[in-house]
Amino acid sequence: SRDLIDLLINRARSFIYSTAPPPAVAATAAEVVTRIFPTSRGDERRARLWENLTHLHKALQGRIPAPDSAIVPLIIGDEQDAMDLSARLLADGFLIPAIRYPTVARGSARLRLTLSAAHTSEQIDRLAAALLDHLPG
Repeated sequence: SRDLIDLLINRARSFIYSTAPPPAVAATAAEVVTRIFPTSRGDERRARLWENLTHLHKALQGRIPAPDSAIVPLIIGDEQDAMDLSARLLADGFLIPAIRYPTVARGSARLRLTLSAAHTSEQIDRLAAALLDHLPG
């Protein structure tokens, strides 16, 4: 039943905490770290990522903390509100997962915004507009 599926998805520790990448993905990531990061191309991508994060912070008018990583939390609080907002954003074309208990403390549910150097300013502006349309106040 749908209720059993939802229960298992949200309570089965082996499912919730099984996000380790497969060996091939881990090996590829290690290769990127050793071959691309230490180059000027890596420097350019890192600079672009930080530009994108700063752009998002400004576009969201300070509703997110000053970025210090490519993963930025948008604290919602209520778990159902976070799930509903995530669903509305998905309908708008944005995959923004809701993170909730037991991954975070009850009452501190959040959306996990993740940017990359490949995102364009236009994409970031569309995301910010969608978020501001759906956030209270």
